[in-house]
Amino acid sequence: MADRIPALKRDGAIPRTRRNKRLLTILVALVAIVLVALFFRSPLSKISEIQVTGTTFLTHEEVTGELGVAVGDSFFFPSIGKLKARMAGLKPVQSLTIIKNFPGVLRVEVKEYPQVAIQLAPDGKVSAVLANGVVLPLPEGKMLDKPILSDWKSDDPNLAALCTALSGLPSYLLADLSEIHPDPSTAYPNRIKLFTRSRFEVVTTIDFLPDKISYLSDIVQNREPGKIIMLEADSYLPYSAENVTDGAQAADKVKEKDSTQ
Repeated sequence: MADRIPALKRDGAIPRTRRNKRLLTILVALVAIVLVALFFRSPLSKISEIQVTGTTFLTHEEVTGELGVAVGDSFFFPSIGKLKARMAGLKPVQSLTIIKNFPGVLRVEVKEYPQVAIQLAPDGKVSAVLANGVVLPLPEGKMLDKPILSDWKSDDPNLAALCTALSGLPSYLLADLSEIHPDPSTAYPNRIKLFTRSRFEVVTTIDFLPDKISYLSDIVQNREPGKIIMLEADSYLPYSAENVTDGAQAADKVKEKDSTQ
């Protein structure tokens, strides 16, 4: 009886189990794609609320307008980094934190430059001056507890440096300043004259002011009103002593007049 020759396996044949696994993988991938597509079309993938905190001089609309997003836009795009980059155009912003709280809440925490002064326009309009020199309309209800910048030109290169120096003053001392005038001289081009609500008159420079704060603070808190010079050398003269000197000079002039008659 002749032996039966076994059939040869075809080279291209794929085992059924492997074929089934491949089909299952394709099916799972298709299902995942469909689910992802459905998710990104669902309300869960959209911004449902935009929270803006920490603003005084900027409005909610200005912040969201600069971000370029609105309720109903994609929650995941743009990225937080790109959103921060868009905010670089808002000059009042000193720092910024953006948080995405799933599902749908976009939180924007803004830190603005502090207000250091007030500026009066010729028409009487009041503006706020920030620590970086930016001038903005003063919000309604904002207290006028900052010094008034008088006689300053908007293009004065010393104005920004002055605002930076003022931002380093203690809050109580900044609140005590009533007016600041430019008072340049040949020796001190950035010399300024300050007047306080506690009736002191101070002459110094923008460069000296940060280093002279402690001296100014000590006199304002512990001495009677007078004139303070804070330049290369510091000096203080109370108004009472100045009045005595003026009175003595006037008396001397009277005596001289009497002696010549």
